[in-house]
Amino acid sequence: MANTTDRLYRMPIGDFLRRRPEAQTCQACGSPLPHGAVFCPSCGVRTDDPQAEPLHIVDRTTGLFNDRFVRPVLEDELARAHRYQRNLGVLLIEANGALPADEALKTMAAALASTVRDVDTPGVLGRTPPQLLAILPDTDVAGTAHAANRVLAAVNDSLKTQGASAAVGLVCVRPGQRVRAGAVIESASRSLRSGRPEMMGKPA
Repeated sequence: MANTTDRLYRMPIGDFLRRRPEAQTCQACGSPLPHGAVFCPSCGVRTDDPQAEPLHIVDRTTGLFNDRFVRPVLEDELARAHRYQRNLGVLLIEANGALPADEALKTMAAALASTVRDVDTPGVLGRTPPQLLAILPDTDVAGTAHAANRVLAAVNDSLKTQGASAAVGLVCVRPGQRVRAGAVIESASRSLRSGRPEMMGKPA
């Protein structure tokens, strides 16, 4: 112990300071990293991968899931609905008007989040035009239509003071046939343009 203490006392102060671990930041998001961290606690990427991209899942404008995350959630819910032979409702809400995209999304998101159930998943699908997606587990066509009416009324009520409005497309996925997220979103887009609900999958 004495020898160790003697060495520390004889060590130049500059050498002693250089031996301390240097503060590190994440190469993907720039957040401070705890000493010895393998994954960044802020964005989830590996600290030794300079090509990694942050795994942010929340849209910063709205507080809802972003488009990179809501699509995989839809894929998972479709697989779950098919496995357990349950219906799945999907709403696509789109704003139109001169309102800037971020303001429209923020207003729509607040109205949507206050209208859907706790088990539903709302998210941002696109910014130009502003689009939100709502995933409604265990919801048949009647329930999806009811939710669409409530959501559209709430969103339009929020947008009207800003000179904008919204439209909604609705899809009910039946569990008799496995369908993918991309096809459901396309079907929801058709419904939004036509004003008619879309049914997907074969009756069980």
